[in-house]
Amino acid sequence: MAEYTKSEALDWARENIRGQWSTLMTPFTPSDDIDETGLRKNIQRVRALGSRGAGCTWGMGEFWTLTQEERLRVYDIVSDEAGGEWPIGAHVSHTSEKAMLELAGHAENSGFDLLIVAAPYFVTNQEAQVIDWVRILAENTSLAIMFYNSPQFGLVMSADGLSEICDIPNVVGVKEA
Repeated sequence: MAEYTKSEALDWARENIRGQWSTLMTPFTPSDDIDETGLRKNIQRVRALGSRGAGCTWGMGEFWTLTQEERLRVYDIVSDEAGGEWPIGAHVSHTSEKAMLELAGHAENSGFDLLIVAAPYFVTNQEAQVIDWVRILAENTSLAIMFYNSPQFGLVMSADGLSEICDIPNVVGVKEA
């Protein structure tokens, strides 16, 4: 569980988002269910290899293919395996504000340290929308937030837009892809 306050998020990030972090893939069974045993084994292996932290349901975790319930279950498994001893991040991007905030709240309550969020893909066409989107998330969580700036979400933010996002108190960085 995050051991910092919202105002300490940037200091936490400077200390903990270093070295190699891994993106966890979400494995599936032949019947298209989450392979919970496989996910646990993957997490254990990544930890054993010395990764400084990991993120789940990011691009490689195929967040867009998962139901809300599946994403929440992945969070539970990752948090359980991290045991409060290994920094973890949850990708909470969604097209629904309510769904994004549910994901963020669940991640925060289950012991995550970091949230990753992108523009609300498909519906975003102005930077002001994205800045407001990130601000809404920040106002509803104490966790550190990293903004994911990528054309795959429909809009690439300018340097000025990114600067505005980074001025939001618990935004700690930008993942550029």
